Amino acid sequence: IGAASITLLLGMKSLQGTNPNKQQKGARNIIVNQNYNPSTHDNDLALVHLSSSVTFNNYVLPVCLAATNSSFPGDTNAWVTGFGRIGSNVNLPSPQTLQEVKVPIVSNSDCAKSYAVDTITNNMICAGLAEGGKDSCQGDSGGPLVININGSWVQAGIVSFGNGCALPKYPGSLSQLN
Repeated sequence: IGAASITLLLGMKSLQGTNPNKQQKGARNIIVNQNYNPSTHDNDLALVHLSSSVTFNNYVLPVCLAATNSSFPGDTNAWVTGFGRIGSNVNLPSPQTLQEVKVPIVSNSDCAKSYAVDTITNNMICAGLAEGGKDSCQGDSGGPLVININGSWVQAGIVSFGNGCALPKYPGSLSQLN
C-alpha cells in the first residue's frame, strides 16, 4: 500500500454524523516491520509518518509506548478501542460510535493452548475473557491496547488477529509493543 493512498482520521467519536474534533492527516511514508510474516501474523505492525503535525487537544492525545523488554503479566487490566464488530457477525450499529472494552491480559502460554504452540510468539500479547464475551473483533485491527500504569496510559499492543470474536477460550492476539 502506498503512503499517498492512506488517510488517517484522528479525534473521531463516530463514523457517522459530525465529528467536530476530527483531524484528517495524510501519510508521508509507511515503514512495515521488516520481520513481518503475513502467514503467521508475527511482527504485524508498521509505522506511519504523517504528512503534517497533529494538534493535541482533549480528543487527540499522545500515548506512551511500552519500554524495551516490558512485560505485562496475565490478568493485567487493559483496554481496547475500535469501530469493529461488537460480536461474531454483529456489525457496529448506527451511529457507529467508538467502542471501548476492558479485557485482561492472557499469558502467552495460556493463549498458545487455545491456538497452537507455534501460533503465539514472543512478539505477541493476548487479551480477552476466558469465558468469552469481551475481546477485540473484526474491524478493530490496527487499534490500540492500552494499560494504565501509575496514571499514565501505555500502549502495550496493536490488535492483530483472533479466532472469531469474543469466543470462549480464544482471546484476541495483538502485536506487542516493547
